[in-house]
Amino acid sequence: MLVNYIDVLTTYYPNVAAHAHGAGYEYSEINWISGAPLPSQAELDAKALDLARERVWKAIQVERDRRKAGGYKVGTNWFHSDDASRIQQLGLVMMGANLPAGIMWKTLGGSFVPMTPTLAQQIFMTTAMSDQAIFAVAEQHKIAMFQVAIPNTYDYTVGWPKTYGE
Repeated sequence: MLVNYIDVLTTYYPNVAAHAHGAGYEYSEINWISGAPLPSQAELDAKALDLARERVWKAIQVERDRRKAGGYKVGTNWFHSDDASRIQQLGLVMMGANLPAGIMWKTLGGSFVPMTPTLAQQIFMTTAMSDQAIFAVAEQHKIAMFQVAIPNTYDYTVGWPKTYGE
């Protein structure tokens, strides 16, 4: 069993009032109280698989988003990639040749580098490539996870592009 039956009932069958004797991983542990009839074990098992897949997919999305915000490397420096930094970096790209001279930009490592139109463009392009790579890995993990019999045993922590500090 991937998730317990009470989780399945709570998620998919809100009109079924039931509780479990024990952890709720065995169909025989479920005690129907009231409301709609208790679904069959086969129906609950199918829904348990759906729920397990939904939970693992959400975990993959969390890992995807964590990595998206984990910085990206341009040259020898790592740059912030959180949403606020992305907005600032986009502004730098939009300034282009009108970017004021002397702007010092803080890297993830704590050092400062001179910001130039070329560096701003490189950061922008790296952002796009990094996002594409991260989203591709997330989709690959989703497809692979849907193909395993027990989704919560699928290891989605491998194969990602590196983030700052890895």
